[in-house]
Amino acid sequence: METLDTFSCTFLPATVLAKLSPVTVRRHVQMLRGCAGDRDSVAVVARCTTRAARSSVLMLTRNRLVVTTESPLLRRVSLHLNADLHQLADVTWTPEPGRTGIQLGVTAIDGVRENMWVRLADKSEMWRLDEALKQAFRTPWGQIAAAVSPVAPALTRAALRFAVSSAAA
Repeated sequence: METLDTFSCTFLPATVLAKLSPVTVRRHVQMLRGCAGDRDSVAVVARCTTRAARSSVLMLTRNRLVVTTESPLLRRVSLHLNADLHQLADVTWTPEPGRTGIQLGVTAIDGVRENMWVRLADKSEMWRLDEALKQAFRTPWGQIAAAVSPVAPALTRAALRFAVSSAAA
């Protein structure tokens, strides 16, 4: 029997909770996996918009914050931000329940200030990201909880295997 690594077991439920399309997941998963590694558990995955109004995917793990962007014409995925949580300074976020999103600002280790609008599927996802950000940046040794989905147990082993194999291809 084949077992899935920690990244796969937590990334797939996080994408289900974020209601990301399978096409988007397939485009971004290789870059996100390369940044996080197989042993890092994913807390939140969400669509976001960076400067220049580029469509992006944000992933928050126990150890990292990763943002990948797509080029508008060819849909090529590139890395926008990849940083350990302790390398980020002046992290601020503002939940906006009326718009179901969070305005997130971080300063990377190189001194560049990044501002993003994180769009979330619903208010419960917004509050889950808010809680994950509190655990990551406002507690001394915060432990960020991995994504847990009521839908995830309904995913069959074959569907998980398909998602992992299509991502590896």
